Amino acid sequence: MSNWYVELDKDLNWREAELTSLKVQLITTTKGTVAHKVLLRAMWALLYAHYEGFCKFAWDLYLDELQKAGVKRKECKDEIARLSLQKQFKELRGDLSSENLWNFVQINLKNLLEENIDFQVKLETDSNLYPNVLIDNSRQACLDCILVDQYKIELRTLVVRRNYIAHGKEMTIQDITEYQKYEKAALEVMHELAISIVECLDKKLYLKIP
Repeated sequence: MSNWYVELDKDLNWREAELTSLKVQLITTTKGTVAHKVLLRAMWALLYAHYEGFCKFAWDLYLDELQKAGVKRKECKDEIARLSLQKQFKELRGDLSSENLWNFVQINLKNLLEENIDFQVKLETDSNLYPNVLIDNSRQACLDCILVDQYKIELRTLVVRRNYIAHGKEMTIQDITEYQKYEKAALEVMHELAISIVECLDKKLYLKIP
């Protein structure tokens, strides 16, 4: 069993355990009471926190493992190589003179492609992990995200309502049945991301096809 599988599984388990524990309290609280309404809002906020938190944890683990693999940028798929050069590209944008562009293309880029891959800039969530952000980040990292398209509405609603709660606005969730729909979407997407990362690392799918 790979180390990355163990780490991803462990992270998913503690997050799901917290959600389950809070859900037990919710179910045993009288419906319609202030306590019941507060627990529903808390469930929603916690669900978003674990959805965003796991995705960030998973992406960081994935990029860290790619660095540990010790492969050269030129051996990796173009998307992965580009992702590893975000810091250099940002610096290049600061000086777009003809001379600097020429030196980067003729000298710097060649040298960078010969180096072992590393990620000085990681994938971010911007504290609002909308489905388009998740899709974009996953594609940059050559990871599958099929279920994100299927659950776009649910994931977007999860973020929007979480923001209402975080900003102290009134936002009522009717009952546990309404909540479950969004929990199912978030958890399935989280598991898909974990599976995609394990498969990519196990099969070395980040490498170019010879």
